[in-house]
Amino acid sequence: MKTIDCVPVRLISGILFVLWAAGLSSQILELRADNSAVWHLSVQYLGLTWHPGGGGNAELYPLKFEEKGYVVPEIGGAASLDYRLGRRTFFRITSGLYKDCAFVMAGCVHAGPRIQFSWGKNSLNAGIGPIFSFRQDWHRFDEYETDAFYGERVYHGWQYRLFPYAVELEYLRGIDESKELQWSLIPGAPLVITFMFGIRFELDRPGH
Repeated sequence: MKTIDCVPVRLISGILFVLWAAGLSSQILELRADNSAVWHLSVQYLGLTWHPGGGGNAELYPLKFEEKGYVVPEIGGAASLDYRLGRRTFFRITSGLYKDCAFVMAGCVHAGPRIQFSWGKNSLNAGIGPIFSFRQDWHRFDEYETDAFYGERVYHGWQYRLFPYAVELEYLRGIDESKELQWSLIPGAPLVITFMFGIRFELDRPGH
């Protein structure tokens, strides 16, 4: 997951927090009112990165599809654990590890609430929360120019940054009673937008 500190992201984060708080206050009393699972586990491929303005250090991207590095595949995965708070709210913890655009090790740890709306086999959810991102130091590359994402934060060969919030948007499509296809989008515009794909599993269901 990736994000940057910009006005649109702060605005979206504020709106999502208000929606989540309102949803939680009205739904938390219904935690055991239905027969839905309380815990879910997600496993996703991470992923595909889109740089709307082109990659800032595109010459470092070995897997880029074209010269400016607008779209770059990454090789790795992410796992998430969800705990249901109410009929339309849950809390998520996510950890990811992958080869980034420059094909060096990178990762993230994130936690935050979600608000979800469902119809039929389909669901949409949105969430916010802090994220700690890190990667092997790109200063090893002679062509590297310091970017706005990590800046000069370096510790023992790793670049890092703690963001107070990241936004995630997600679509789920039911496969059967206990599994869903999962597509996630992490908007860090205008620098980067990340896509993840995977499956979400029920870990329990009251009465089973």
